[in-house]
Amino acid sequence: MLPRRPAFVARPGLLQAVQIQAAVVGALMLRELQSRYGRRGLGFLWLFLEPAVLGVLIATARFLRERTLPAGINIVAFFVIGYVVYYLFRTLVSRAASAYETNEELLAHARVTLEDILVARTLLETSAVMMATAIFVIALGLYTGDWPVSWVQMGLGIVMMGLLAHGFSLFVLSLTQFGVHTVDRIVHPLLYISIIFTGVMYMVWWLPAKLQPIIMVLPFIHIFEFVREGQFGPGIPYHYDLGYVALWIIGSLVYGGFALRRAKPHLQL
Repeated sequence: MLPRRPAFVARPGLLQAVQIQAAVVGALMLRELQSRYGRRGLGFLWLFLEPAVLGVLIATARFLRERTLPAGINIVAFFVIGYVVYYLFRTLVSRAASAYETNEELLAHARVTLEDILVARTLLETSAVMMATAIFVIALGLYTGDWPVSWVQMGLGIVMMGLLAHGFSLFVLSLTQFGVHTVDRIVHPLLYISIIFTGVMYMVWWLPAKLQPIIMVLPFIHIFEFVREGQFGPGIPYHYDLGYVALWIIGSLVYGGFALRRAKPHLQL
């Protein structure tokens, strides 16, 4: 008797594969929410409040020290929006090193990859920061009557920061092949130092003319200037190049993706 041939299993089409992967990412986002904030409503609420509260505290401290900014910029709006956008980058990059260690059991499933875990985190944090920014801007608008010139521009800026942070996260995760704790010891101090150079606390036109071309090498500066133009509108000098930011985003995503692929064999996947 001839052996029975195994049944043919059809591979899913492109649309079905996308739907399956979207479902995986959605489940990972829900798991991330529950593991970080619990299953209660107040826990989920803290996802949006955390960056907003930290931003308000920093803005209040600066307000007590300075009270005014050049060109009459609202000091509270300036520092809250600046820190909340920076919070997105800092959170995604600082948590990237633990993505493998904290989700190791999930990687036994064929459908779950390290890339999926980082995508879920990026979508979750970007949505939270966008929501926190919207809540603050609405509250400020109702209190002072100052509304953003372009909500869309502010939202695009936050998305660009999320994409840039995602590319950096891929590279940081690839470095965990040398040891998670070693990477943490390097990444966390660098992130705290980077707040000086990212444009959170200043605008380009406040700096001396000789220093401006040097600081413009960093892509973060361009994103902050773009977001603040959406908030405060014309009448203030802005310095940004979206093409330059796009090159940084594409380069970080491509390089980070290749780096993670090379690191996977060393992560015992």
